[in-house]
Order: sequence, then C-alpha cells, then structure tokens
Amino acid sequence: MRRYFSIWSVLLIALLVHLDWHFGRGHHHRLSLGWPYHWVLGLLSFFVLARFCARKWPEAPVLAAFTNGLAGLLVGQVIEPFLEILGYHLPLGRMYSAERWYVFFQFLAAALVGLLAGLVVWARRPPPAAN
Repeated sequence: MRRYFSIWSVLLIALLVHLDWHFGRGHHHRLSLGWPYHWVLGLLSFFVLARFCARKWPEAPVLAAFTNGLAGLLVGQVIEPFLEILGYHLPLGRMYSAERWYVFFQFLAAALVGLLAGLVVWARRPPPAAN
C-alpha cells in the first residue's frame, strides 16, 4: 500500500495555520496584525498543496491532498496550541478562545476553496497513450 503523506507538507500547513492566527487576530497582542484578509493565506496555501499532491501522487491526488491538509490543520489548530499550553503554563481557555476558532474557520473555508480549485486545475488525468 502506498503512503500518501508528507511530513514536510503537514508541518508547512501547520505553520501556515499558526501564521494565519497572527495575521487574523485583533490588535490586542504585539504579534497581532488584525488583517481582515488573512484567509487569503489559506486559499493560496491549499491551492499549492493540491499542486504538490498532484505531482507527487498522480494516481491519488485527492486522497493525498485531503490527508496532508487535514493532518496539517489538526497539528496547527489543536496540537500546536496544546504544546504552547504545556510549555508556557497558559490556561486552556486562552489558547482555544472563540476568536482563535473564528479566525481558523475563515482560514478553513478559504482553504477548502483553494484545495478544490487546485484539484480541478492540477489533478487531471493524463490522456491515454496511443498504441
């Protein structure tokens, strides 16, 4: 059975989820930008993820894109904040606030659009070879 998983793409998606959190949250922290168009990062990153998966796994680009995308989203939105809680001894409610989930769902909606658009553009089957 072939493995449709790339640790580097998962870590990159997780990093982009975290970066989007800094782009999207309000100006109440020194590392916040409050940018209303932060979701563009999700759109572009998942479009590129679709391209990567279509080139690396042309036999199953949809499965590979969803596997890597979901794993990256899980690491970036759930595991990484939990590690911050453990490392900095922060309260659970601060790391999983409503604002964080709001920013994440905007990123997620744009990411789904980017992924679907990328799969439509990049995941076309090559024409059959002529004999």
